[in-house]
Amino acid sequence: MKRNIYISETPLESRIAIMEDKQLVEFYIETPEDVSAVGNVYFATVENIQQGMHAVFMNLGMQQNGFLGFSEIKDYISFENGSLKPRTFTGAKDLKKGQRILVQVVKDAYANKGPRLTTEIAIPGRFAVLAPYHDVIGISKKIRNYKTRSKLKEIAKSIKPEGFGIIIRTVADGKKEKDIKQDIKQLLSSWDQIVNAVKNSSTQAMRVYENDSMTSSVIRDMFTSEVESVVVDNKRKFRAIQNYVKDVAPELVERIFFHKEGSLFGAHGITEETDKLLRRKVWLKSGGHLIIDHTEAMFVIDVNSGRYMGQKDQEKNIIKVNLEAAIEIARQLRLRDISGLIVIDYIDMQIPENKKLLIRTFKDELAKDRASVSVSDLSRYGLLEMTRERIRLSIMFSLSDECPMCHGYGRIPSMESMITKIDSWVRNFRQHTRERRIELQVHPFLYDFIKENKKVMRQTQFKYGIKIDLVKEENLGVGSFHFLRKKDKEDITNMY
Repeated sequence: MKRNIYISETPLESRIAIMEDKQLVEFYIETPEDVSAVGNVYFATVENIQQGMHAVFMNLGMQQNGFLGFSEIKDYISFENGSLKPRTFTGAKDLKKGQRILVQVVKDAYANKGPRLTTEIAIPGRFAVLAPYHDVIGISKKIRNYKTRSKLKEIAKSIKPEGFGIIIRTVADGKKEKDIKQDIKQLLSSWDQIVNAVKNSSTQAMRVYENDSMTSSVIRDMFTSEVESVVVDNKRKFRAIQNYVKDVAPELVERIFFHKEGSLFGAHGITEETDKLLRRKVWLKSGGHLIIDHTEAMFVIDVNSGRYMGQKDQEKNIIKVNLEAAIEIARQLRLRDISGLIVIDYIDMQIPENKKLLIRTFKDELAKDRASVSVSDLSRYGLLEMTRERIRLSIMFSLSDECPMCHGYGRIPSMESMITKIDSWVRNFRQHTRERRIELQVHPFLYDFIKENKKVMRQTQFKYGIKIDLVKEENLGVGSFHFLRKKDKEDITNMY
């Protein structure tokens, strides 16, 4: 399997696309205002203990309190008499309002729900994860070779710091002891910074450790020898990735490339794929299709045979479409970051062996997913229920905003995603022409957004050496824009 990573920077967003065999399988977006808190560690204050909910609400110093379920409290790290102390949790009586403990975010805030927390602190590195006050040694389950696991376990035993547990990550496979030891040294330094931040804290709640940015996390966790290339279109980020990889995996540096001209995502067919992510209907090669809908409680996916006729044997037609759908659904779950409860309505089958084949195929495809999943058998009505771990919001919420007209289920392209499209268009335009002045017509919503965030258009103009005259056009759709040549007012939107 050929895997490639593409990283694109625009004035308002960082976008990362993961391709496997030239097919888009994962897509991430991060904006300065919407950075994930997952992995962050907070020195937090117990705000409210809800025994009926078996949970504690923690003041993190954020707008929303964090939710700490009793099931996420085994041991906890408390601050007492000027130092951190590990404590065993036996029940609600162990915690008191105003008490300060260390917690880590495991799921981002969603709607009116605050971030989900745990007291099991884990500091991730390139090759290992450090677990303070835990006497444990773990090896990634994805390393299946017995000899490799045994060797890594011996290395872990020899370098494990006293008072800490360590978990060896998948990328450590094939690495020397000195490389893993250096990684542990850096993680211990991060822990020392957490301890010092706690001791010097003068507020009720504060962040004492910030996890890597989205780009750094992807490079740290996914850039292995299985990746053919990492292509970046921002010079500063390109150099930062190079410098990091030189330290942790110098043999991979030659696989990092800088994209100079034109739209990076456009050149590799990624833009065409990301434009489909807000569509309910997903076509299958056979002519069948999926319908993906989101409700307050769950995602619902319906499988339809569509215009596929196939063979005369109806059962063979159905199993063909269902198997194709299973593979595509597994990809869409990763790609759209669909999580929580998911109900899939496959086409009804009569033969038990076909049902088993469908479940087996679906589970095999889900094994490629980094998120944890749980899958039930088909019900008597042909429904399959499953859950997928939610870490961040579905991509639908990153790419779109609530419709300001109906405030209902309708979604419109987010202003940030529209700016990304405009920036990409201008980049392509400047690659093919020397013209330095154009007119941009946009919907009033986008016009007002750009006027309120003046640096957005200013950055694009400065970066590409072009003057863009912004015009409000009432008749344009919210997700549309038109570029006109300034000298003759010719519409050139579809030329580039």
